[in-house]
Amino acid sequence: MLHLTAVTLRHQGKTVLDAVTLHVRAGELLILEGARASGKTRLLEIAGARRRPDSGAVWIADHDLTALQRDSLPFVRRNVGFAETQPRFIPELSVLENVMLPLGARAAPLGWAREAALRALGKVGATGLATSNPRTLSTSAQRLAGIARALAGSPPLLLLDDPSASLTPADTGAVLSALLGAVECGAAVVCATADAAFGAAAGRVGGRRVRLEGGCLLGGPVALPAVSRAREGARPPARREAVP
Repeated sequence: MLHLTAVTLRHQGKTVLDAVTLHVRAGELLILEGARASGKTRLLEIAGARRRPDSGAVWIADHDLTALQRDSLPFVRRNVGFAETQPRFIPELSVLENVMLPLGARAAPLGWAREAALRALGKVGATGLATSNPRTLSTSAQRLAGIARALAGSPPLLLLDDPSASLTPADTGAVLSALLGAVECGAAVVCATADAAFGAAAGRVGGRRVRLEGGCLLGGPVALPAVSRAREGARPPARREAVP
């Protein structure tokens, strides 16, 4: 589902990512661990078609992102659920309406989008936030709403930046359970985290753990021979919430 090969990124004369190669299968949970400023967020941005690397190849399913024109990238992003450390909301809209926004971009029917957004909020134990204004939410509640927005509609690729930050153990457990549910439905899920406890908990339930230090990946890529094989291989299980 996600293939990064020799991805390098430089910023202000410094190497942020140094020839990172990483492959994530459909139906896999990958935990990308590392300290602050280790390059995790930049790697997620590249994986989610939000930033171009200076060199290397980036594939999402059949799409070679480095070969696409910039105006084509939004169409790829529609199939990527992305949860930022500081989620951004439209303050004039309720939490539910904000969670529905990515589904609207995919031209989902309004009723279906509303139900899918409610289900996503329920998966992280945040149904009670649906009618709230995002400006009134605590940091942890905003984080849950942002994760729900990433989950809404069951995208085939999920990228989450520090999903457990500021959450209680109970909320963290709900989020991890929701991510495992996405994996069971065939999604490729990547979580970047500086939280060793979260990484350990994810590892205990089958997550693969790798570590990023100084822009270099430790732990090695998945043993996939090539992107061409991934494109020709078996498809993941059908998505339960495919847009009708």
